[in-house]
Amino acid sequence: MEPTSQSEKSLAADTDHFHWERETLMRNELAFPLTGIISLVLLTFLPWNLAHSQAVDLDDNGTVEANSTNSLLSELFKKPPSIAGTITEINATSVELNPTEVPPGAAVPSAPTPVPEPASPSDDPALGEKPIPAGSEKPDPSPQPIGVQEVVEVEQPPSGELATESESKIQFAVNGGLRTYHSSNVTRVSGPKQPATAFEVSAGANAIFPEVKLNPPVLSFTPTVTVMAQRAYFGQYKLGNQDWGKKDARILDYEFRLASLAAEFSAENEWKVTLTAEYDELRNFHQGSKLYNAFVPSIGLSKVFPIRKDLAVLLDTRLRYALSHTALPYKVKGVFDDDGDNLQTSLNVSLMRSMGQEGKLMVMPSLGFGRTGYLKNEMTGRADYLLLAGISASYQLNNWLSIQSFANFSHKFSNEKGEEKLEAAASFDNWDIGVALTGNHLF
Repeated sequence: MEPTSQSEKSLAADTDHFHWERETLMRNELAFPLTGIISLVLLTFLPWNLAHSQAVDLDDNGTVEANSTNSLLSELFKKPPSIAGTITEINATSVELNPTEVPPGAAVPSAPTPVPEPASPSDDPALGEKPIPAGSEKPDPSPQPIGVQEVVEVEQPPSGELATESESKIQFAVNGGLRTYHSSNVTRVSGPKQPATAFEVSAGANAIFPEVKLNPPVLSFTPTVTVMAQRAYFGQYKLGNQDWGKKDARILDYEFRLASLAAEFSAENEWKVTLTAEYDELRNFHQGSKLYNAFVPSIGLSKVFPIRKDLAVLLDTRLRYALSHTALPYKVKGVFDDDGDNLQTSLNVSLMRSMGQEGKLMVMPSLGFGRTGYLKNEMTGRADYLLLAGISASYQLNNWLSIQSFANFSHKFSNEKGEEKLEAAASFDNWDIGVALTGNHLF
């Protein structure tokens, strides 16, 4: 069997999370029965990017890219995932503060005491007292202070935190999700196609460091550390008579781990450049063994183009180089078709449309294209191409929880070297349709 190709995974969307997201990402061709164990495992991350249920991307190596669309990940850390209002680019380190906050020790002037009018000659005792109209009180003749202000010591501003203190703090975020979908071609081969269902559980955490100003001051960069883990279970339930059951699909189950350090460089209303160093690991959790690991440096370029207050276009392109290592205990031809270092390029375009009175419903169609070229071992000279198209609709239930539905289509093909090595796994078509529940919290 041939594992799923990396090009499909590198184009997957976090937002969510990426953003991506997810796309994270919450994110290998198989030629039944053994060669697909690893490739399929890696491909299942694809829908996370398009669905933006996790800000995680998978590359052709089976690697997951923690937020191929870093601008969507940044949105997660600025504010709760509400999409009400306008759709704009959000810096990961920005903090919303109350403009009425007062620093400790600030003097708060009280209203000045009114100055009494000077006494008239009729008020002089020597000239006799001026008559007081009936029903009126006699004015107080005692002197009044003029221009006196009261100084009040403020121990703590209304928000409990100064702007300078908040901006200098490290922000932490945790996220998790459940996702289930039906795949029309779970083995990712040209035929015969094998349908099956999948159930995925993921969890992650992020640390967003304070923004660092550069020269000129309009330029800045934000360091971010991300860790995540995901488990996938196949065939837990059936939607059709031809679906694989739990016993047959067990060979596809996997656990994926990721750790990354990223620095997002940005200027106001300009493109964002993201440099990332990432470590990926694929494991068979039933046996407790490692199947694959890779170190993946990458550079990404992204920007959000607002069209109107409820409509925007996200453009994201990325270049990744995977230094990979296969840890199979023995070598079987075709078991792991992504063995070897590879260079991945991808381009994704997404249209983001918020709907509803409060903008809680987000509809996002996406289109992506990627190429993976292999540079090592028996796969040297092989090139895979992947076309992705999908649509997702997410609804924000509250500040930290959202529900999504998604449908993603993927089409893969290879050059002559790929067709020679992969045979039935050199090309395929596949549909993934499902739902996801995601949550996140910012500290």
